[in-house]
Amino acid sequence: MMKRLLLFLTAAALGGGWFWMRHFHKNQAQGGAARISFYQSPMHPWVKSSQPGQCTVCGMNLVPVYEGGAGFDHASRDIVMLPPGSPAVIGVATAPAAVQPLQRTLRVAGMIGEDESRHGVIAAPVEGRIDGLAMNHEGQAVTERQPLATIFSRTLLAAAQDYQNALQKDPAAAVLAKRKLEQYGLVEEQINAIPQRQPDNVYFGLLAHKTGVIVKSYVAEGQYVKEGDRLFEIADFKRMWFMFPAYEQDLPFLQKGQVVRVSVPGRPGPELKARIAGISPGSGEMSRSAMVRVVLENPDGQLLNKSYAEGTVELDAPEVLCIPRSAALWSSGQPRVYVEQAPGAYEARQVKAGRTGDTLLEVLSGVEAGERVVTRSHFLMDSQAQLDAMAAAPESVPDHGQSGATER
Repeated sequence: MMKRLLLFLTAAALGGGWFWMRHFHKNQAQGGAARISFYQSPMHPWVKSSQPGQCTVCGMNLVPVYEGGAGFDHASRDIVMLPPGSPAVIGVATAPAAVQPLQRTLRVAGMIGEDESRHGVIAAPVEGRIDGLAMNHEGQAVTERQPLATIFSRTLLAAAQDYQNALQKDPAAAVLAKRKLEQYGLVEEQINAIPQRQPDNVYFGLLAHKTGVIVKSYVAEGQYVKEGDRLFEIADFKRMWFMFPAYEQDLPFLQKGQVVRVSVPGRPGPELKARIAGISPGSGEMSRSAMVRVVLENPDGQLLNKSYAEGTVELDAPEVLCIPRSAALWSSGQPRVYVEQAPGAYEARQVKAGRTGDTLLEVLSGVEAGERVVTRSHFLMDSQAQLDAMAAAPESVPDHGQSGATER
């Protein structure tokens, strides 16, 4: 208990010394001509008196508060004054506002997926019955014009017979009959083989129209299908998309064509380099983000579909007026800084912030290039400024004689 009491008294003494030295410095700066406005408790600033005395809360001596303020017009400017030598004691550090590159490193995370523009669907060209499957499960690789299934279709048989008859009797009608067979999904080789077909051959092959991997199969052997029914979905994994979310504060830095270095934990080898191909025009209502698309070439197939990946975007670094991020004090979304006016004198200013970099903050207004802003110990200054505001509040100061402090 005794140790706690000693610690409290020590802290109180230090606080009182800070407050007294500070106001003593103000008085000295005015050449001793300033008049005492009232007396105030250094620890409980609401305790005031018109005469010297002791604080009714902590018992400390009241300190004088002088009129005016060290050559600055406090009515129009919020100035915090520090006694000589105190900036070094409390570790005040400043840095200049300057026009310089706003460096920002954007690290992102997302998913590797298929290039949706190369996704294909194989549908039934006519009604019929699937009597054979060459591909019967997902994940199988196919090449263009590779047989996928065989179909029995009376529509195809009738069209093939019309074409064969037209070849023998009417070349003009044969052209029309061939065009109908093409619409039914037959390729040149299949159509040219029709005159040599055996009468008991009633099946036609369904061929893949592109190279890729089967990612969905909707059909089983013996299944009847209608024209337009989906049979297979094929994806081309030779080219992949890296999709990642970009949040609102990062979107001003992003644009098409920027280089992204992509690393995949499950893929050995160096990072991949690719460019941003697109940014979705709107942000998600809940996530407040937009999706960014990067196109990756995948000729060896090492990038797997739906795999996790990380990336680093090489952002542009525009030259703008910046201050260190550590200089800004944020309150209700509005940043505030302390600008050095003279040794030991610091002015509080509201600034309008722009983009945020790794270590710098763009300033749109409130600070000029070359002015020095406080980057360390400004929290102490801000606390002192609040005490000053309380002390300077227009209040009636009662007169209770030598010990007439009042508590509010």
